[in-house]
Amino acid sequence: MAFPSAWLDELLHKNEIVSVVSEYVELKPKGRKLWACCPLHGEKTPSFSVSPDKQLFYCFGCHAGGTVIQFVMDMERLTFYEAVQHLANRVNMELPNEVNDREMQRQRAYKKRIIEANTEAARYYCKCFSDPAIGKDAQAYAARRGLTKEIVTRFGIGYAPDTWDSLMKLLKGKGYAEKELVEGGLLVHNESRDSTYDAFRGRLIFPILGVNGDVLGFGARVMGDEKPKYINTGDTPVYNKRNNLYGLYLHKNEKLDDLVMVEGYMDVIGLYKAGVKNAVASLGTALTQQQARLLKRFVEKVYIAYDGDAAGQNAMVRGLDILKNEGLEVRVIVFPDDLDPDEYVQVYGKEGFDRLKEGALSLNAFKLEAMVKGYDLNDENGRERYAKAACAFVASLQPIEQERYYKQIAKKTGYALDALKAQGVRSGGMQSTEQKPTSRGSLRRRIDTDEEPRDIIERTLIAACVHDPKATVYAANEKAEDLFRNEVYRAMFLAMRAQGAAFSLAKYIGELSEKDADTASAVLREEDAMENAVDTAADCIRRMKRDNEADEIASLQARLNKPDLTAEERNAVLKEITERIRANK
Repeated sequence: MAFPSAWLDELLHKNEIVSVVSEYVELKPKGRKLWACCPLHGEKTPSFSVSPDKQLFYCFGCHAGGTVIQFVMDMERLTFYEAVQHLANRVNMELPNEVNDREMQRQRAYKKRIIEANTEAARYYCKCFSDPAIGKDAQAYAARRGLTKEIVTRFGIGYAPDTWDSLMKLLKGKGYAEKELVEGGLLVHNESRDSTYDAFRGRLIFPILGVNGDVLGFGARVMGDEKPKYINTGDTPVYNKRNNLYGLYLHKNEKLDDLVMVEGYMDVIGLYKAGVKNAVASLGTALTQQQARLLKRFVEKVYIAYDGDAAGQNAMVRGLDILKNEGLEVRVIVFPDDLDPDEYVQVYGKEGFDRLKEGALSLNAFKLEAMVKGYDLNDENGRERYAKAACAFVASLQPIEQERYYKQIAKKTGYALDALKAQGVRSGGMQSTEQKPTSRGSLRRRIDTDEEPRDIIERTLIAACVHDPKATVYAANEKAEDLFRNEVYRAMFLAMRAQGAAFSLAKYIGELSEKDADTASAVLREEDAMENAVDTAADCIRRMKRDNEADEIASLQARLNKPDLTAEERNAVLKEITERIRANK
């Protein structure tokens, strides 16, 4: 959603960056900036800076930067829209009323009503659980499962009494319409009987919270042997299980090295009870791209710990590439004897879980293990078919990985290592399922230690233009927009050239994606070193022109190596190279 310019200006003005950042970390003045140890990546020496005059932050350690919007996105793990909404709530600003957008406003208000109803329901379920009479059976069940008071409180566990309409009466009494409650998943309407009743009855309740803390839906578990064991909120205007992860909200203010992905509510809670407190659940076995992107906002590494049965293992295989393609490092924890995580830690405790985690398989190692299950290795034909399939897969990997995995195949099948390698070469390798990780913003950024010199030159030019509008005028006269290779800096320069003195760096960065905001805000690295911005801009432009010319000459020299070049064409290329070299002396 694009926010009106004037409204966004007011939002940034009211949410002064020093005030917002100070809610998370103590800032200390040094020079024209304020400094702190970075709250985004953790450090002992302060490298996190805030520029009050520019209303921007920048970390020289992890290279995160931007406006107060990007800061809130990182700290709270929110999308751009959610961060804007968070800041608007902070200063009691209404979200803008878009022209000809009444339907969007109506939908927004309707979703807010459903979330409020869910919140009321969650409070009601907690109250019922705590009631000595109403929640007696739920309390006894929780005790049998080892759910302590601290666990019940942390996860907001409640109880839906075994009545048909107690929640309906409560919420209708608070002014909620039946239609809202049915569409929100709290009530069920039976059309054949034309009756409406509570969706959850006689079950333990697990609220499902979004990353921003909104109650979006519920999971409900029986306390006996009835079927189905779980009933979950279906798709509603505010909830879709594809877009959420159970338990993720609890980690929004934590700095984590990794997260453990499990299947269900009780797996998360069972691991927590055993001391493994960084688990989240996929709310079903089919991992989605949306969930992978949520994880990417929190960590760089994910351990998959699905149930040991066939359904859990098959679901794991489907989800691995989704995580990998989002740039996450993936490891697989394999549980013995078809146990699920909750069952395993009840027997072996956190120590046993940590041992399994330490020995977790890489993505490709797990795929090979999963592949074995499709073949009978006790049968000669089965061993041969497995070896061919496995060799084709291994041939698509990097050479170092191939060496390791060919040895594993040899151990399983008894075939000679040379024969397996030859089979891999003959197969040509199957199409690799690996893709380059997408460069997405995340709380833990990889520090760029191999920065291109050209990026530094272009960033310094932009910094000079930010420092002094005269440098922008000079660069415009030199047609600098034709020299940039970095598209973020090119667009930034064009905006400065077009807007002149009205250009606001904070506002401009505030509307960028997280990745582009990091790139754009990196100009704050160079600004303090400016003594003469126009001279700095001239030097940068001179070097950019020289670099571009060197690339053109290199391209012409590469043409000389083409075997199909005629003598006339070769002479023309040589002449152009000579002229370019002379012109640049």
